[in-house]
Amino acid sequence: LIEDAWGRGTGLSLEGLIQLVHQPPLRKLGVFELETFFPEKDRLALALRLNNLVASPSFAAWRSGPPLDIPSMLWTEEGQPRAAILYLAHLSDAERQFAVTLALSRLVTWMRSQPGSSELRALVYMDEVFGFVPPTAAPPAKKPILTILKQARAFGVGMLLSTQNPVDLDYKAMSNAGTWC
Repeated sequence: LIEDAWGRGTGLSLEGLIQLVHQPPLRKLGVFELETFFPEKDRLALALRLNNLVASPSFAAWRSGPPLDIPSMLWTEEGQPRAAILYLAHLSDAERQFAVTLALSRLVTWMRSQPGSSELRALVYMDEVFGFVPPTAAPPAKKPILTILKQARAFGVGMLLSTQNPVDLDYKAMSNAGTWC
């Protein structure tokens, strides 16, 4: 849907994307009719779930303020380093997953645009990572976390994960950790 909108030169808001999930401008996906591949009932269910997230009063703060821009989160306009804290305690579990996935995906995109470096440019610290990188499930935040653990070193980005119970972490995360304490 995003590729289609960009191909037409159309901007796409989150609200517009949710509407397009329900009623996409496509009739086929590959060789299959849209109804065969993703029936209208299932599209509506997904659109309603996305709408519930967007409409949640506790999520409203995430939709206001300055844009999620990694360089401005990491450095002042004068180039001085800064700490950026994403506080998630007021959000539901689904909203936390969404916020962490969004922030870390933006970090991965920024990271990959940087030249390689053996010096630390940025450090991502996640306190109480339980539920974000479980060994038996694939929540949305798991992919960007594993990507950072596997690839970020080459770009000068480190990650520190904190948990009370290391067995709650996927072995892929553990095997990419340089130090365990």
